[in-house]
Amino acid sequence: MEISPTRKKELSKLADFVSGLFSSGGVTQLDKIVAFEGLELYIDHYEDCFDGMLVYGEEQFHIHLNIDRRNDITTARGRYSLSHELGHYYINEHRIGLQTGELEPHTSFSEADKNDLIELEADYFAGCLLMPYQKIFYYDGVRKFSLDKIKGIASTFKVSLLAAAIRYCEVCIHELMIVVSENNTVKWYERNDHFPKWPFRFKVHGPLPPTTVAGEYFTKANSRFETVEKVKPDDWFHPFPDDYRAERTMNEQCFYSDGFGYVISLLWFN
Repeated sequence: MEISPTRKKELSKLADFVSGLFSSGGVTQLDKIVAFEGLELYIDHYEDCFDGMLVYGEEQFHIHLNIDRRNDITTARGRYSLSHELGHYYINEHRIGLQTGELEPHTSFSEADKNDLIELEADYFAGCLLMPYQKIFYYDGVRKFSLDKIKGIASTFKVSLLAAAIRYCEVCIHELMIVVSENNTVKWYERNDHFPKWPFRFKVHGPLPPTTVAGEYFTKANSRFETVEKVKPDDWFHPFPDDYRAERTMNEQCFYSDGFGYVISLLWFN
């Protein structure tokens, strides 16, 4: 399931407008948005039930953040969760649905459900709110692309590395793909329109290709490589033989999230 390009433009325009009103430098001031809208914010212990949740009751909206899953207004994860809930609030269809009871309150997790359009829209809004198009498109803290550029974006906008990677993948003008895996299993992927639409050597919920940098990390001892590694396109894909990019060197660089157990693979061409 995907958000249509027209809908993305609507959500981006809305998020950019809100961020423009409440930002200091590159950082969107979420606390000021909450205060301006008169929202009740609760940061409490909810075990492993959710990251965030927006609830309507007593003619008021209430946002709950789960500190047990590292959500706080000062953390990158918490800022994303709060922005996600603000997405539910600002997107008319979500807000009205909650007010009328047509929508049940969503217990949102930072690992988005790719089959839930409402959650995808709130996630997309969150990325746009925290990293507005104009600011991230012209971000040039590190000229040459690598994981260092994504780390710079994450630091500048006070977001997680994963959120920064997803947002930059969308707005950048060169070929870029992200594959997120856990326990040698592909969880999901994102690729921008510039990246070749080759058939994969993997399936979502299936094992990683064994000759990839991420695949070797899970299957071979002492194979944790954090530098930019040169790989062949056919390590990950079945390239079309008449596509000139099939002969180009592809780069793979991995980020290992020891705290949450997943691996992010960045794939791009020189």
